[in-house]
Amino acid sequence: MMLGALAILLAVSCGSDGQSPAEATRSALATPVVQAATSPQPISDEPRRPDLPDIVRLAPEDLAAYCLDFLRELENDVSRRAMLESVLEGPLDTDAPTIINVIDLAQDYLHIGEAEKALNLLTRALRLEGLDELGGGYKALLLEDTAIGYLKMGELDNCLSPTGALICTLPLDGFVAQTNGDGTGNALELLGQLLEIEPDSVKARWLLNIGHMALGTYPQGVPKEYLVPREALGSGYDIGRFYNVAASAGLYTLDNAGGSIVDDFDNDGLLDIVTSTLNPCGPLDYFHNDGNGIFTEYSSRAGLDGQLGGLNIVQADYNNDGWMDITVVRGAWLSEIGQMRKSLLRNNGDGTFTDVTHESGLARNSYPSQSAAWADYDNDGDLDVYFCNESEIVVEFDRQRLRFPSELYRNNGDGNFVDVAARARVTNSRFCKGAVWGDYDNDGDPDLYVSNNGSENRLYRNDGDGAFTDVALDLGVAEPIWSFPTWFWDYDNDGWLDLFVADYGAEVQDVAADYLGLPTERGRPRLYKNDGAGGFIDVTREAGLYRINVTMGGNFGDLDNDGFPDIYLGTGYPQYEAVMPNRMYRNNGGDDFVDVTFSGGFGHLMKGHGISFGDLDRDGDQDIFAQIGGMFPKDYFSNALYENPGHGNRWITVRLVGVESNRAAIGARIRIEVATDSGTRSVYAQVNSGGSFGASSLEQQIGLGMAQSIISMEVAWPASGTTQVFPDLPLDTHYEVREGDDTYKVLDLPRVCCFESAPR
Repeated sequence: MMLGALAILLAVSCGSDGQSPAEATRSALATPVVQAATSPQPISDEPRRPDLPDIVRLAPEDLAAYCLDFLRELENDVSRRAMLESVLEGPLDTDAPTIINVIDLAQDYLHIGEAEKALNLLTRALRLEGLDELGGGYKALLLEDTAIGYLKMGELDNCLSPTGALICTLPLDGFVAQTNGDGTGNALELLGQLLEIEPDSVKARWLLNIGHMALGTYPQGVPKEYLVPREALGSGYDIGRFYNVAASAGLYTLDNAGGSIVDDFDNDGLLDIVTSTLNPCGPLDYFHNDGNGIFTEYSSRAGLDGQLGGLNIVQADYNNDGWMDITVVRGAWLSEIGQMRKSLLRNNGDGTFTDVTHESGLARNSYPSQSAAWADYDNDGDLDVYFCNESEIVVEFDRQRLRFPSELYRNNGDGNFVDVAARARVTNSRFCKGAVWGDYDNDGDPDLYVSNNGSENRLYRNDGDGAFTDVALDLGVAEPIWSFPTWFWDYDNDGWLDLFVADYGAEVQDVAADYLGLPTERGRPRLYKNDGAGGFIDVTREAGLYRINVTMGGNFGDLDNDGFPDIYLGTGYPQYEAVMPNRMYRNNGGDDFVDVTFSGGFGHLMKGHGISFGDLDRDGDQDIFAQIGGMFPKDYFSNALYENPGHGNRWITVRLVGVESNRAAIGARIRIEVATDSGTRSVYAQVNSGGSFGASSLEQQIGLGMAQSIISMEVAWPASGTTQVFPDLPLDTHYEVREGDDTYKVLDLPRVCCFESAPR
């Protein structure tokens, strides 16, 4: 029942004023008329199931049974489905309860991959006599759901091959049109009928245009009154085409929603990729960078194939041994059945990982979580970790209590952690979706920003005594209310960390309305500029980011090496109707941002989650990896790797090694002063993995624009409080800097031959 309940929750929470009759009916009757009785679940802080990674110790036949049982519980309650099937197996009645039950059962069929059953049932209902006279928008509901089902069929028939992702990226061109147009063709016919009933339906208009693009009949096949003009899908700047080379690079897998990490896990100088999936029986995927344009799947040999499930992952060297470790968080969105323990995976330095969750003390609680963030909050030289858990208020015997508070684990320096969240005053007590660290007030210790879904966000200022004070309301950074990914960054290169907070409070029709310039008041992100005096200014509108994106994953990096970080947002929500492009925004010199989604080829229509930046081919610029996939069991898709075409700008890469500070140098600050033909400028960077959903490499690949020379590089270390200065560095070079060492090392990193180009 949980995913079905989640879909209803999102639909209700994202409802808007001025709904069409179909939308109003859906909102009012979201719960099926016929429901199987369910016994109440006990309220408990203990996990209801075994620790997830431990199930690999079961015999194969027992593991298969366990996974099947768990997936059925996630997909929807089997007895409820059987009840609906029994009610609808005979002739259908033309009444509201029947139509709602048809829609509910059909959606359930789609979620578990029974598309033919779903469409047969919906088609039967559309043929009922008297449907037009029923009123209440019921025919429109059936038309919409049937069209969406056929669009999904078109995707499954055409987009899941290694090269099929090209068919699912806006703008769609005729030369990559769907070869099997049956599903999408049926969808277009039904959408046309729907628009006759509801000519003002922005959702139907949007999906009609997407369908014609998929078939190669856009724009000529779209009725003029419903056309989404080409200019609405234009770009304000030509960033150059970034081709998706995932399939040819050995990264083709089909997964549900999950996280991603780009980093060097075997210390060979090349960046590898690790992904996760929320499928509770799906393992981590470890793709080793072979240095020849190909990645090889190393999960089994690394011992990671037994790490199952996990919507998000992040890296850190928690034990300061020089090898990058992995943290897995599980159970997001699933409430009671999401009580799956986290995992801390120690890198053994020999190509394998060991699960040390229990022995490290991190298995104390099993709370549903979406995000984890590492930093040395007490500046003692080792990394601590914050788990962003999805708190709920429950009532027992007329008394309220909190379940699933967020956790702050202090690293004792001996491989053990202790939860100090309560004494540090950072339990949050809200439905947390993202957490990031950054020293926004430049006082030498990291502060913590927490984004919450459905309530105000928190900015925990580090008081320097082991405790934090929430100053979000005082500083005006508590919105948006329906928040998701977030990060600290210095987008304008003034030496002060700014804050970006993505929004998740809209639906596909709101995205379409935003593209078409139609009025809508739904969720927008926030860009908070640091004023350098301890506060922030909301500059979202002035920066050109007051757009509707429905963001799930996101991160930042430098597309063109101009020294100003850009934004990539993975978009969507669980329902199949969520057909919208992922979005890329180019930073225009720290002044504002320009949408380059379509000129760069980033408008992937499938659901985007973990986003990671890194120089995967070692040519001096950042490539972008996106983990793609939905939440429902059959809504899976393949990864995307966008190869940077290069832009002729200068750069350096800096790998920092902490000695008194943490070994991975998380929290260290870098300032590079360069000479240009018009004077001097500074470029700033903070060592972290970027956003809260998707982890970029901890090495800093820094674009320098058209710099003529590097005047100096300054590195400020968090634990020692020292600053090192290195003058007159050569451009376009890889460096390693060790804390306390006045010399630097030039790294002779292996250059990847090339990624095989994707079909043009």
